[in-house]
Amino acid sequence: MSICISLCNDVLTYCYVGNLFSFCLCVERSRLDVIKVLSTLLFGICDNGSNHLFVLCLQDTFSRYRRQTVDSTSSTVNKIQENKHNNNGESDTARDGDKEHNTTLIYFITPTYPRREQIAELTRLGQTLMHVSRLYWIVADDRPDCSPQIMNLLPDFSIPYTYIASPMPAIYKRDPDAMPRGVSNRRAALNWIRLNHNINDTNAVIYFGDDDNTFHLDLFKEIRTTKKISMFPVGLVGEYGVSSPIIDKGKVVGFFDSWPAKRKFPVDMAGFAINVQLLFKYPYATMPYKAGFEEDRFLSALAIRLDEIEPKAENCTKILVWHTQTAKKPKPIVMVKSKASLPGSLATLLDQVTMLGIGGVSETTGVRSYMTKNGNIFRV
Repeated sequence: MSICISLCNDVLTYCYVGNLFSFCLCVERSRLDVIKVLSTLLFGICDNGSNHLFVLCLQDTFSRYRRQTVDSTSSTVNKIQENKHNNNGESDTARDGDKEHNTTLIYFITPTYPRREQIAELTRLGQTLMHVSRLYWIVADDRPDCSPQIMNLLPDFSIPYTYIASPMPAIYKRDPDAMPRGVSNRRAALNWIRLNHNINDTNAVIYFGDDDNTFHLDLFKEIRTTKKISMFPVGLVGEYGVSSPIIDKGKVVGFFDSWPAKRKFPVDMAGFAINVQLLFKYPYATMPYKAGFEEDRFLSALAIRLDEIEPKAENCTKILVWHTQTAKKPKPIVMVKSKASLPGSLATLLDQVTMLGIGGVSETTGVRSYMTKNGNIFRV
């Protein structure tokens, strides 16, 4: 089961692929009356109970769009209106060309998964992408339904986006040490591009950017000129601290990576970009559910040759992207004496903490909580 939500030119598109049937629904955001009727119908015909949240999210999303103005984009994904937050990291030529849709479109694919740091990671990444012109953000979430918190967050950046619920098949979760994380998300995003991009338009590139990575704005200028496939160094990877092609006389002659594993392309997922036409030239190329070999098998399926790789970042001598990773900590539970008697703004704040998934509140278990006033400590 997969759910996809897109915003384009004041029209919300909802696509559902289930075990028994599939459908695609397009409604103007102003037609709340229509969406309520359709939501009622969908609630009755969805083929399993987990889809009910999708219907509720669908209603909530339209209510939000009626309350808040969101920058609209043009009617097709290969003709996207200039983002208003593009004054950094882009040349004047790029910004001027964007007004006439001449600047190459970047499909930025971000796999993500539910955890206490998820909203914080996406907020930080969104704040970076706001400064990049003509970018389409595809956020693919490893969960069976669409997160209301993420649906509430993404419009804040004024970036054209698609949000996809694309859970990992249960069969691949049996071995926690060898789970192919992010594969189902990237596969869903690639399929979305194949279905929605104009096959005759070569003026677009695809890049995979994890939600916890760090990106220099110059990276987007570099990958925008990708003719077929480009590669560049990624910092903070493996025992060498970097993963990169090795360049001699402008050509790739090998790779520098601490985990070769007999891979033809020992590169990091953040270390390459491809032209969108490769997806249409090789329609069955995708990523395998094999941990550690996702990049290698994907690039091999695209029939990439070493002499076709376009080195970027000053012939792979400059690091413009880092494989940073946020430390994962368990979600804390705050124990309070009574939720009903919390002082002042604390009740609302703790509701927000719970909603964002960064903590929880309980009256019976967890870490005892206190407030201080004038140096004195009181239980709450």
